[in-house]
Amino acid sequence: MTARYLATRLAGTVATLAGVAVLVFVVLRALPGDAVTASLGTEAGVLTNEQLAALERYYGIDQPIWQQFWSWLTSVLTGNLGVSVDSGVAVTKLIFAALPVTLELAVLSMLISTPIGIGLGMLAASRPGKARDVGVQSLGLLGLALPEFVIASVTVAVLASAFSYFPDPGSFVPLTESVGGNLSQMIYPSLVLSVGLVATVMRTTRSAYLEATQTDFVRTARGKGLAPMRIRIRHILHNASIPIVTIIGIQFGYLLGGTVIIEQIFALPGLGRLLLTGILQQDYAVVQSTVLFVAVAFVLVNLAVDLTYRALDPRTRLR
Repeated sequence: MTARYLATRLAGTVATLAGVAVLVFVVLRALPGDAVTASLGTEAGVLTNEQLAALERYYGIDQPIWQQFWSWLTSVLTGNLGVSVDSGVAVTKLIFAALPVTLELAVLSMLISTPIGIGLGMLAASRPGKARDVGVQSLGLLGLALPEFVIASVTVAVLASAFSYFPDPGSFVPLTESVGGNLSQMIYPSLVLSVGLVATVMRTTRSAYLEATQTDFVRTARGKGLAPMRIRIRHILHNASIPIVTIIGIQFGYLLGGTVIIEQIFALPGLGRLLLTGILQQDYAVVQSTVLFVAVAFVLVNLAVDLTYRALDPRTRLR
């Protein structure tokens, strides 16, 4: 059953990635301009027809779109993600230079938000409809309603005026060089991202926790006189873990490709900033390969989540 399940998921993964590849390829080429105008700017207008044709051949955009797609796809399948038109650096090198930053940002955000969100969700569910429940849910709605870019902008403004903190992409300190220096730059964007994540995890935990408290085995555990804390952790929270693990996995996958604005505001050289720069420069190789890389990471995270909750709940293994 497990082999059949994995085969089904693998087929779905391949279909999803193929759809992503086609979509990003078509959408990118639907934007005004091309690689020539992106690299030369207004100077492209003074090119002769021969010069323009030579540059189009150089960038490979003189071919039919289906041929461009096939050429790019076959290169990707062989591990060649292309070369950045803007910097002349291999896209693989650019992605793996930016990946640790985004990955660290995602991990720190989840480490902050997960325990707080689960704790608040359990706190709210312990007295449904009471003051603490209303208060926690109100904070959750506020966290979901506030856009990340607003929180980030206000945070940077406050830090700049109070502590002369000004994000500078040229002064980023990798974790391998200085743990303290790196965390001093990563903690603020991680806290900003955690606001919405805490609210999402809290709401999911509350709903799953309340549903689990209504089950027969919880009433039986209470009837046996088991300690309330053991009932909350061992019986209720454990059986409410599947939706919690699912939402945590989805949010983590989102963070791998959804931190563009935060990385831009805090000047972090991560995947989001790389993708935004590629879009502005119409650097096809960078945008296509980065989006596809993020899609692969998101799909793998979701697969890991599925396997995790199949291990947590034996009932799911029967599917």
